Amino acid sequence: MEKENHGALTFLGVVMILYGLTYAVLGTLSLAGTITGVLPGHEKQEIIVIVLSYIITLISLIGGVASIKGKYKSAKTIGIIFAIVGLASLISNQLTQDMFNSFDCIAMVLGAGIFYLASVAEIRHKELEKARAKQKQKKAKEATKKEERKKPSTKKTTTKKSTTKTTKQNKKEK
Repeated sequence: MEKENHGALTFLGVVMILYGLTYAVLGTLSLAGTITGVLPGHEKQEIIVIVLSYIITLISLIGGVASIKGKYKSAKTIGIIFAIVGLASLISNQLTQDMFNSFDCIAMVLGAGIFYLASVAEIRHKELEKARAKQKQKKAKEATKKEERKKPSTKKTTTKKSTTKTTKQNKKEK
């Protein structure tokens, strides 16, 4: 049941890793001059654009692994950082190049999606843990009740002494 809760997060983690690898390859090829027009800013070798793109690549790889492994807190943190850095890179490209970079837009949306899904999965995981703890406590109580029923009673029973006298004792008294 726990696996079902972060299925979408795992999918986005895989997409995030693929995105990071693609972004790294395209950025490197664009810097080398092999391809042109794919990533604005790389052709002109603007340092801020290049640094932000490689930061996005590293964060996407780390966030993808965290998402796949189900580390909700890490994925949530990396997702919001990923969205913020993607937004910063998007704004930087818009101001310096007057161009819209779709890769940075994807980074921003992917980061926001991972943040949201990790938050939801973390909440659901906590609810499941609480339910499991309650169930364990309930089973423990039932087990102790069964043990108490199985044990013979250790209470001391007091027997009343017979007040009726035997016929021999009655004859002796007479």
